Amino acid sequence: MAPNQANFLVIGGGIAGVSVAYELSAKSTVILLEAESAPGYHSTGRSAAVMSENYGPALWSRLVSASREFLENPPLEFSEVPLVRPRGAMFLALPEEQAKLRLQGEELLRRGARVDIVEARDALKYCPVIRADKFSLALYEQDCKDIDTNALMAGYLKSFKRRGGQLVTAARVSGLAFSHGRWTAKTTKGDYEAPIVVNAAGGWVQQIARMSGLPTRHVVPFRRTAVIFDPPAGSDIRTWPMTFDVAETFYFKPEAGRIMVSPIDMAVSEPCDAQADELEVAIAIDRIHTNTTMEVRSVKHKWGGLRTFAPDHEPVIGLDPAAEGFVWLAGQGGNGVMAGAAAARLVASLALGEGVPDDIASLGVTEKAVSPARACVSGGIA
Repeated sequence: MAPNQANFLVIGGGIAGVSVAYELSAKSTVILLEAESAPGYHSTGRSAAVMSENYGPALWSRLVSASREFLENPPLEFSEVPLVRPRGAMFLALPEEQAKLRLQGEELLRRGARVDIVEARDALKYCPVIRADKFSLALYEQDCKDIDTNALMAGYLKSFKRRGGQLVTAARVSGLAFSHGRWTAKTTKGDYEAPIVVNAAGGWVQQIARMSGLPTRHVVPFRRTAVIFDPPAGSDIRTWPMTFDVAETFYFKPEAGRIMVSPIDMAVSEPCDAQADELEVAIAIDRIHTNTTMEVRSVKHKWGGLRTFAPDHEPVIGLDPAAEGFVWLAGQGGNGVMAGAAAARLVASLALGEGVPDDIASLGVTEKAVSPARACVSGGIA
């Protein structure tokens, strides 16, 4: 086989692309194409990077559960350092959200997670700066962990290359065509060919799909903003959990000795090198002042990143029926790092014609539920 040919082309060198390239390389030849000069430049490098089984919509959260074993006990020689470390997560419910929070807790217990549901005032033992009078209940997820994104990416890439996988950087795809049973990707580094292509291009997945001649698939990039500020003087923030409200209007967590907060904004964006939005920065600060006793005296750092969503916010994974050998891995919506291990196994298994892996199927994830052919993705029905 020529150097520019493989059994699989994976487009996109973020966590989605590198993880599925790693999985596929265990059984086949793979070329991984990344538009930037190094993998993980965009959303992957700007992730809050925790493993929470209660965050996100139903199917993504189940894929987090299915990713736990890999993240906690990666294969031998995958990484010289642990991929995760203890953090904890807390979810705060208003009075009218109590029933929803209790249902989330019951679902987590069914999946074997350790949770504690307490009155809001008792949640101060986990995070002493929340305004307990504003909330009714809190769910504390003991097994939420910080993820070392750099170590995870490095492990995937090292193992991928060890298996003979080929990474091509600065290879922006400008054309994608299928002929005589093979896809040809035209890039700034030349042409690359394979019978199967995996579209894992993050905010650019729609552009890749259009190049291939596919009908519109409703997977849209949205900008998300994050802000870093100093914690209250004298505070020991090391054991504070990542804290969310049930309505997902904010989250905050300790980050390298400071506090990171996001207003979980969702502004439709063109694919780009996203930057922080000043209005969303102000909203993030206001939500800290409203929901905690902390005061943001100055912003130490701010950034933006893209998150792609399907209309139902669930994964877009699997073969597209409108194009032979065209596979999707998209719609992560901020769940890509924490759920990526299981999502990559699912994509690889479907691409190889092996169906849904048993452990993922046991959690209620079906090929139909994540398919790019489902109505809301293929037909625009929300």
